Amino acid sequence: MTSLHLLDGGTLDVESSVVIPSTRYGTRLTVPVQMFLVGTTHGYVLVDTGNDPRVIDDPEGAWGQKLADSARPTMAGHHHLARQLQLLGLSPTDVKVVIYTHLHHDHAGGGRLFPDAVHVVQRTEHRWAMSPDPQAAGAYVASDLAEPRSWRLADGDWHVLPGISLVLTPGHTPGHQSVMVWEAPDLGNVILAGDAINSHENIDSNVPPGITTDAVAAGLSMRRLTALADATDAVIVTGHDMEQFRAMPKAPERLRRTDEWPASRRLPDPGPLRIGSS
Repeated sequence: MTSLHLLDGGTLDVESSVVIPSTRYGTRLTVPVQMFLVGTTHGYVLVDTGNDPRVIDDPEGAWGQKLADSARPTMAGHHHLARQLQLLGLSPTDVKVVIYTHLHHDHAGGGRLFPDAVHVVQRTEHRWAMSPDPQAAGAYVASDLAEPRSWRLADGDWHVLPGISLVLTPGHTPGHQSVMVWEAPDLGNVILAGDAINSHENIDSNVPPGITTDAVAAGLSMRRLTALADATDAVIVTGHDMEQFRAMPKAPERLRRTDEWPASRRLPDPGPLRIGSS
């Protein structure tokens, strides 16, 4: 593990309850689109690829009117993933592995920029994205996945490279995974939660994200990540928390702990197990 950078992919304007369910219905919330570049001794690894770059000029053409109207992207030229890599003196050819937390439009849209990389996703997620149930199909964009690429399909947890582990966290989607980055410089252990935890408000309220294919699994996945953070003294980077995003250093700066960075929260502790009569 040699470096970790946060790449800025712009924002989405979404209905608030998709982030925190049962709250603020009818109001809109601006959330970040984030990607993470991990430097390793084996080359650069990219976690998530943000929106389709065509969104910069033509959101409806890239996504269709329904998704463009509901997600409402704001993406300028400097948010293009290739431009974000240029901030670090890199190009898409420098990325050897692309890891997807899942294949929704705001996480898999830039995958076509990396035709020579190995693309890693859970087998369950890949299968679901190619043929989702109708009620869950709206967040997947067929053109994001249409071009041929070298897929490596994971089956559960996987120590994919030295310093990088995949943690299966289903619920938001059937094959969602989070990424554990071990001993990142200036950070220590980091959990890139993806949409298993949209915001620290999910942790504070003990409520999983508003969009799920399995709410029970989503709740268990969120608890799994907070327990893992406790056990490994890891920082949790949530998927769409604007407060956290604004506080985190962004490329070309290396991601590091700062005084402004909100501390990782923990789910309520059920207390010690009591055996026998009280």
